[in-house]
Amino acid sequence: MAGMKRNRLFAAALAVLAAVGIAQLGSGAASDFTRDPNGQAAVETYQIIQSHYLKKLSPQDLKRVLEGAIRGQVDALDDPFTSYSPPRHTKIRNEDVQGEFFGIGVVIQAARPDGTGAKILTVFRGGPAFRAGLKAGDEIVEVDGEDVTGLDLFDIVAKIRGPKGTVVEIGVHRKGSRATLRFNIRREKIEIVSVSKAMVTKDIGYVAIETFLNVKVIDQLKSAIAELKAQGAKKLILDLRDNGGGLLDQGCQVADAFLDHGVIVYTRSREVTRPFCEAGPETAWNGPMVVLVNANTASASEIVSGAMQDYGRAKVIGEKTFGKGVGQNVFTLANGGELTLVTFEWLTPKKRSIHQKGITPDIAVKDTRFPEPLAFEGLGAPAGGEVELIVRDANGQTVKRLKAKVDADGKFSFSEEVPPRPVSSIPGKALLDLKHDAILRKGLEVLGEPVKGF
Repeated sequence: MAGMKRNRLFAAALAVLAAVGIAQLGSGAASDFTRDPNGQAAVETYQIIQSHYLKKLSPQDLKRVLEGAIRGQVDALDDPFTSYSPPRHTKIRNEDVQGEFFGIGVVIQAARPDGTGAKILTVFRGGPAFRAGLKAGDEIVEVDGEDVTGLDLFDIVAKIRGPKGTVVEIGVHRKGSRATLRFNIRREKIEIVSVSKAMVTKDIGYVAIETFLNVKVIDQLKSAIAELKAQGAKKLILDLRDNGGGLLDQGCQVADAFLDHGVIVYTRSREVTRPFCEAGPETAWNGPMVVLVNANTASASEIVSGAMQDYGRAKVIGEKTFGKGVGQNVFTLANGGELTLVTFEWLTPKKRSIHQKGITPDIAVKDTRFPEPLAFEGLGAPAGGEVELIVRDANGQTVKRLKAKVDADGKFSFSEEVPPRPVSSIPGKALLDLKHDAILRKGLEVLGEPVKGF
C-alpha cells in the first residue's frame, strides 16, 4: 500500500504538466516544477510510457492516464473535502446547482454497495417516468440499449439526462422477474425541489431543507414559509437533518431569512479572518422556532444552526452535528473538469471553529427515525450448517429471527439490508412520522405542543 501511495503521488505531478500545461502555470510554479527532480521524472515517465509501453496507447487511454494523475495529486492531499470531478460529472453537478435539468423525473440510488448500477427510489408523481409506468424499486439495467449494470451511478445519471424533448429508452428489471421491461420516455424539464413542508398541528409548520447545493433553495424556502403562514402557522420547525450542506451563499441567505442583524459566518483563510455575510433587517420568519439536527447535518447546515444557536434565535435539538467547518473553491481545469479545493475555514458568529467538533445541540435527542441494521459474525459452528440469531424485546418477546449459513471453515456472518429512506413522490411535500421521530416530538414539546401516546 505504501508503494502504491508513492506511485500515485509521483504520477500526480504529471497532471500539472500534461493536463493543465506548464504554460498555464504561474512563472514561479512552472520554474519550480521543471527544476524539481520529481517534476522532471514526471515528464520522463509520460514520455517513456507513450514510447515504450507494450500496448500502444490510444488517445482515450492517454486521457485515462492523465486523469489518473490528476486524481493521484488530489488524493495525495489526503483531504476528504478536496476532490476532482471529470468533465462528464461536472456537467451533472452544474445542473444540480442550477436546480433544473432535462430528464425523466426519478430519484435513483446505487444498486450495489460499490456504487454501481441504479435502482429507482422514487418516481415523481405526474412526471415523465410516472406517466410511462416506471415504479419505485425498479432496477435500471439498460439505457438506450446499453447494459449499465456495471457503471458508476454518476455515469448512469449522465446517460438518462439529455436535451429537452429527446427520447431515452429505459430498460428495467422489476421485483420478482428477470425479464427486461423497456420504456420510451421523452425528457422534460425537471426542477430539483430541495425544500419540503407540512403543517404538523393547526399552528405549527414544518419545513425541511434537503441540501444547499441548489441556487433555488432560498426561493423555495420563502415560498414554503409563505404557504405555511397562509395555513395558519404561528410557530416553525426547521429540519436540517441529513443535510450535508452545499453552497455557502445559500446557507447565508437561509440564516438571513430568520435573523434580522449580525454576522452570520466568518471565513478564515491563510491570510485573513473576515465576515463573509451579515443578516439584514428583513426576515421571512420572525416567530418562535426550533432547528432539528443530527450527525449528518454538515457544512452550510451547520452554518445556519450555528448562527441560530449563537444568537439565541432558536433551540437546536437533536444529535451533535458532523463537524465540517471548512469551505472549498471550485477551479475549472483545462480539460473541462473541476478541482474542488479546501481554501478556508468558517467560524460561527461567536467565532467558534466547529471543524471535526460539530455543533452540540441545546437539547440532545437521538435520531430514532430509522432502525439500526443488525449484523453478526462468528466462527466455530458446524461446517455447512446454519445458525440462527433470535432478537427479543425488553419483554422477552421474539422480534426477529436472523439466519446465516456456515462456510467450510465454520465461519458465518449476517448483515441486514438497510431499507431506503422514504422520499415523497410529490416534490415539496414532507413525509412525517411522529411515532418514530423522537427529535421531531421534542421540537413540538419545546414549542409548547407535546405529543402524547408514544
